[in-house]
Amino acid sequence: MRNLLTLILLSPLLTACLGTVDVGPGLDKISQGFSESMRWGDFRNAAAYVHPDVRDAFQEQFTEDGDLHIVDSRIQSVDLVSHEGRADAVHVLEYYRLPSSRIKQWRWEQRWRLIQEKLTKPGVWLIENEPPPLPWKQ
Repeated sequence: MRNLLTLILLSPLLTACLGTVDVGPGLDKISQGFSESMRWGDFRNAAAYVHPDVRDAFQEQFTEDGDLHIVDSRIQSVDLVSHEGRADAVHVLEYYRLPSSRIKQWRWEQRWRLIQEKLTKPGVWLIENEPPPLPWKQ
């Protein structure tokens, strides 16, 4: 009986100590940071949002190119599955490549994953799939 009473009295304290896992900055801020880096052609910074396993593939496609001009970069939609620590997002890039001035659109269906090394530290959201081939590289 005494153990049950102790457990009842301590359960709110134990729950408070466990709390929620700190997931760091939200996916909305992280994906916006990625989109802004892409918008300004800062591919080196954008690569930091890509998981190391696929970062080389990203960097091979996105290199400095004086003929490539990005008009817009945006995250069109996000489907967050927070209990699984993942999200599916659609990134849209509008661009033109000289000598053409015709604006074209490229879409990347991204899989974001919350990478958490320790429960006591915030996790980080990273894109875990490679981008599709770029039309201007084909």
